[in-house]
This record gives sequence, structure tokens and C-alpha cells, in this order.
Amino acid sequence: MSVAFETGPFSNTKEIWQKALEFLGTDNKAGNKTITRLAPNHVQIVESEQKKNPFGSTDLLPRKVIAEFVSQDKENTVWVKK
Repeated sequence: MSVAFETGPFSNTKEIWQKALEFLGTDNKAGNKTITRLAPNHVQIVESEQKKNPFGSTDLLPRKVIAEFVSQDKENTVWVKK
């Protein structure tokens, strides 16, 4: 696996999110992507369709995982796309 991006030691989710989106060549201006930190060394980016939901919740919208990144070093500084 090749390195996708690097962050500082013990980076917060926001820094990882920004680097991951930059690596993927996309942004979240539409607000339809979320990041989930499954573990300190594993994040997942999920995209949902932009649909107006009369109930206000987007929990039931179809979602797809667009990327997962893992870090295998002790300080979680080097991230690779899974």
C-alpha cells in the first residue's frame, strides 16, 4: 500500500478529514459526506444522497462508503487507503 497522506502525531479527526478529502480530490461543500472514526487508527468517509427529508433526519437516506483509511504506525501519522 502507498501512503495516502500524513498528519501530525495524534491528530484530531478534523485534520484527518481535511487531508483525506484533499487526497480524494473532493470537498464537502454539499454537506453530504460524513467521517466516522471507527478506531484511533481507522476512519471511514460515507456519502449520502442529497434529498430533502420532510422529517429532518438523514439517518434513513441511502449511504455508500467512498473511502476508508488506516494508520499502522504508533502515533497515527501515516495513513493509507484501505
